[in-house]
Amino acid sequence: MRLSTYQMTSAGVRQILLRQADLQYTQLQLSSQKRVLTPSDDPVAATSISFLKTEIEQLEQFNVNAQMSKSGNELEEDVLSSITDILFRVKELMVSVGNGIYGENELKALGAEMQERLNELVGLANTKNSNGDYLFSGSKVKAKPFIQDNAGNFIYDGDQTQRKLRISSGVVVPVSDSGFEVFVDVKNGNGKFITGADVANTGTGVIVPGSYTAPPQFLVEPYDISFAIGGGGALEYTVTGRTSGTIFAGPATFQSGADISFNGIQTVINGTPAAGDVFTVDPSSSQDLFTGLQNVINAIDNFVDVPSQRAIFNSTIAAQEASINMNMQNIDRIRGSLGSRLVAIDTEMNSNLTLLVTSKSALSDVQDLDVVEASSRFSQQLTTLEAAQATFVRVRDLNLFNFL
Repeated sequence: MRLSTYQMTSAGVRQILLRQADLQYTQLQLSSQKRVLTPSDDPVAATSISFLKTEIEQLEQFNVNAQMSKSGNELEEDVLSSITDILFRVKELMVSVGNGIYGENELKALGAEMQERLNELVGLANTKNSNGDYLFSGSKVKAKPFIQDNAGNFIYDGDQTQRKLRISSGVVVPVSDSGFEVFVDVKNGNGKFITGADVANTGTGVIVPGSYTAPPQFLVEPYDISFAIGGGGALEYTVTGRTSGTIFAGPATFQSGADISFNGIQTVINGTPAAGDVFTVDPSSSQDLFTGLQNVINAIDNFVDVPSQRAIFNSTIAAQEASINMNMQNIDRIRGSLGSRLVAIDTEMNSNLTLLVTSKSALSDVQDLDVVEASSRFSQQLTTLEAAQATFVRVRDLNLFNFL
């Protein structure tokens, strides 16, 4: 068989190029520390690598979300803890206000401190997080949640959305609670009804919040407890539905401190009402925390130190103290929910970290290079290339004219 010089040269060059390609591929593997550089190298491994990378990215994002959720809930817990401390002080002040001993000057001083506490509460309700977003404004994170208008009314300018983040494939947790749920959507009074005294009362009767032990339908209308002198000359009370005009209790002889019960409602009036005095029992309605405290401050500002006005004042304080208690119960409920969320977040973060380690280990097994094996292969391929180059030079010089 005849071999031309061209054929021998081409075969030699082709072998050198192949050896160079093998060496270059191994060099790329060593520099990248990856076994699979392109899908064509190992289609099955490439599919696994793509899946594992997607899973790892998802788990890392879940943990970013979990950390954001944890930070938001921890901040809310800190704020609500501070609010609870302030409300305990507010309750102490309200007990002092309603003790019946302090005169106008002392009450004004207590009212001044209550105003400071109210300002603190509004400031905490308008807390921002580290990103400059309002904590309690729902999804309207750039809107200041609580503002006070010129008439002194507190207005919630956020929405009722509870922002949430997904922290695992099956778990979504809130980042925070809306100010509506925390501070606004709370029933006043004892949560079922709120008591009050008519501003025209002239006696010394003081109504207390009382309790409720009947189905909700009995609170479809407000009630008036009115006083009059009965036929025997005794002071009597009558309970009348303000809307229907139906008499639900009485006329019955009044006794200070004795229960007044009707339609599942139980309340007490202490002191001595005058004939013509009226006390009210209204179904509870939503009242924000700040308005309840502002009502106390307004009552102090308008206080007149005469027996009848002090009695009206004390009825107002009792009703608003019950409202504050409802706000505190609501905040305690939310703080309990926050605790559960934080436990769930920690659990999912630990689970994500475990899955992340497993996935990264699996990715390493499929994708990473055996450096020892590749280094050995590189040395072998380099030796092969050098041999091919040396052989090529020898073969190239095999020319008949060299032997003539």
